[in-house]
Amino acid sequence: AEEIKRQIEAWGFSAFIKKQPKYLTLGTIDVDRLKNTPVKSNAGSQQKCSKSPKSSASTFVIDGMHCQSCVFNIENHLSALPAVNSVVVSLESKSATVKYNPKLITPEALKKAIEAIAPGQYKVSLASESHGSPNSPVIPFLQKPHGSGPSQPLTQETVINIDGMTCNSCVQSIEGVISKKTGVKCIRVSLTNSTGIIEYDPLLTSPEILREAIED
Repeated sequence: AEEIKRQIEAWGFSAFIKKQPKYLTLGTIDVDRLKNTPVKSNAGSQQKCSKSPKSSASTFVIDGMHCQSCVFNIENHLSALPAVNSVVVSLESKSATVKYNPKLITPEALKKAIEAIAPGQYKVSLASESHGSPNSPVIPFLQKPHGSGPSQPLTQETVINIDGMTCNSCVQSIEGVISKKTGVKCIRVSLTNSTGIIEYDPLLTSPEILREAIED
């Protein structure tokens, strides 16, 4: 509850805890059941962010975004689509990189989905498209849109080893903080592997800066 309150305040809103949660107390039988419950591997879901043998990636140029709320609105709407694996929207470059299952949805359908988001103010064009394979990560080649605008940001990936994580709260805390850092496009933290895989713009940040941010 304290962490939720802190995150809300970090965005500039006042918050207070109206009712403290009642923490779950486990009896001996419950503890034994938990110990004997097999842990499901989440290796499949961990690949969703950056690598998927059946994924394609498209980058869209989006005119009409004005603030972070536009970013969240687009990300939330596209993430709700069953065929979409991940969405990274950048207000600075006015772009969205979407990784999706090409058997279930097309770039044109994604374009229309963005333009249909209320209040219908977005003008969308396809900047690039790439297709993944089992042996290669999906990293879109970002082309410069027609016109005199600045070029799109680069994307690189780094893997950082993280010792000291003990539970999912550690994972959520690291992902929540690092995802807000300048230049970070996507972060996936694995408690099992003690690693953090981060997609970032090398012109805005570096693996060393990100490592120090996690330690801080």
